[in-house]
Amino acid sequence: MSQPGPFNWDMKMQGFALGAFFYGYITTQVLGGTLAQRIGGKIPFLCGVACTAALTLLLPILTTVGGLPALFVLRFLMGMFEVRIGQRHGYASETCI
Repeated sequence: MSQPGPFNWDMKMQGFALGAFFYGYITTQVLGGTLAQRIGGKIPFLCGVACTAALTLLLPILTTVGGLPALFVLRFLMGMFEVRIGQRHGYASETCI
C-alpha cells in the first residue's frame, strides 16, 4: 500500500523519472572511455564522483521547486556523470598491460 506524499505521480511518471538516469548513462559511455584512455582515469573519476554528489544534494530541493521536469534533468545529468564506471575499466586495462 502506498502512502500519500508531496508528489502525486502515477507509475508511468515514476518510470519516466527513473529511466532518465539510464538515458544519460547511455549518452556518455563511448566519450568517457575515450577520455579515460587519453588522460587517464583519475581526473574523470574525481569529476564524476564530485558532480554526482553535488547533483544528489540538489535533488530534493530542485525537485520540490521544479517538479518532474527538474527531476528528469537532474537524473539525466547524474547518469551522464556515472560514466566513471566505464572509465574505470578503460583505466584498468591501460595499467594492467
